[in-house]
This record gives sequence, C-alpha cells and structure tokens, in this order.
Amino acid sequence: MPATVADNADKALVFGGTGRLGAPIVQLLVDGGYAVTVFVRPTSDRARLEGLDVDYVVGDLLDGESVSAAISGQPFRYVIDASAKDRSQENFYDVAMGNILAALAESKVQQFILHGSVGAGDNIENFPDVPFGSMQQTLRDKGVAEDMLRASGMNYTIIRNGRILRDGTPATGTARLTEDDTVLASITRPDLAALTMQCLNNASCLNQTFHAVDDSL
Repeated sequence: MPATVADNADKALVFGGTGRLGAPIVQLLVDGGYAVTVFVRPTSDRARLEGLDVDYVVGDLLDGESVSAAISGQPFRYVIDASAKDRSQENFYDVAMGNILAALAESKVQQFILHGSVGAGDNIENFPDVPFGSMQQTLRDKGVAEDMLRASGMNYTIIRNGRILRDGTPATGTARLTEDDTVLASITRPDLAALTMQCLNNASCLNQTFHAVDDSL
C-alpha cells in the first residue's frame, strides 16, 4: 500500500510532532508535499524538526482554551495525533482528546489518525497474560480517547502499537497493519511513520482500528 502524495490544499496538523514518533511522521509529510502545522507547548524542544518547512502553533493539550485559540477555524484536512504524556500527568489522553475534538468541531477534517497502544480500553481483555502493570490506567485513558474519537463523527484511523524498538533502530520496510486485535508485536518508529503515510487519505483505512505488526522482528 503506497503512501499518498499531497495536493496543494492538503494541510495537516500534527500533535506530538516534536517527539520520537511525531518527528519522523512530520518529515514524511513534508517530503510528501503536505503543508504541515505542528502543535507545540511553549517549552517543546523543536530540535528534531530543525530545517523542516513547517508552521507551529503553541498551546497546551490539557488547556482547552489554548488548544481552541491555536487551531479553531483553520482549514486542516488531516489531523495526526502522536502525542505522549509526561509520566507525572494523569488522564492526559482523554482530556487532550476532548480538547482537540472541541477545537476541531467546526473544521472540515477529512481524517484523524490517532496513534494508540495495544491494550487500550477493552482491548486489554485480549491479553490476560501480559503484565501491563502500572500501564493499566494509561491504557484505560487511551481507550476513552479512542471511544471519543469514534463517537466524534470524524473519519478516523487508529493505529495501535505494542512494543516500539529503541531509538535508532532502522526501518525494516516490512511492517503492516492488521485488523486482528489479538496481536501484540514489535515495530520501529520509522516503520510506524511509514504506516501512517500509507493510511493518510486512504479510504481503506477510514473508520478502522489497526494493530501494527512486523513479521520480521
């Protein structure tokens, strides 16, 4: 499934775009000709995006007013959420999703791609032998965020990952998406970024929840 190429009107908004997964996604968006806006906190380190032709809007995902002020009314066609919480934050994912969806309520978003986790929400029941431990509350919050997106009326794509290999691990080029929600597999961040691009503006990915798989790992 090849990645799509943008036309001049394709504006993409990325949350978590300065992070370890978000930055490779932003790079591929820019390479694909998308007009990219990255939502950042005032304190975000933008080093991973240095030299890329992107716009920035500033706010805090846990502050609904700042999210609305940054993105309301802008003509984003695609939204990608690769955000991740600080360890000290609680209820990050559901609160952030609520603020994002409220700010985008009047926007004509054609697709919202959310990067989530295997085990989110009820999916954890498929893995009774996996020691999720302290991750369980985070996975519950992520499940709530997924449900909020599904109920929003926007076309969505949810890509869940299991084990992400350490930074610097090169892409294999063999990763794929499956609708089998009993799969927990390893994957690299560059391959997750590539899978994101394969689903962007792809009708076969709309309103689907996938697990990312790489049979070579």
